[in-house]
Amino acid sequence: MATTSIKKRIETYCAEHGVTITGGFGRNTPSRYAVIRRDSDTPKLVAKTWFTPEDVAYYVENTSIPELGSDFQHSVDILDFKDGRRLRFTGSNRLQVEDHFTQQLDANA
Repeated sequence: MATTSIKKRIETYCAEHGVTITGGFGRNTPSRYAVIRRDSDTPKLVAKTWFTPEDVAYYVENTSIPELGSDFQHSVDILDFKDGRRLRFTGSNRLQVEDHFTQQLDANA
């Protein structure tokens, strides 16, 4: 049985949680790790996605933290759409599993 694509999982999650999908999302095949910015009135999906945890951690360390400063941990969600995990940046280019989230896995969704 086929499962839902990562792109569809991300789109469904965003629709269910009121997250705005930015215009650049989907230009390339989305990868499993995504970042949602919650530092504005409406949460927004960062258009770029990442294939490895090291790559998303590098983005967080070099882009999100400099932009958001001390509000970083409360302003960014890091999600693994392959395994349905919410991750937390722990410094030194590392991510730690925080909890799991429910996602639509039915190919007919």
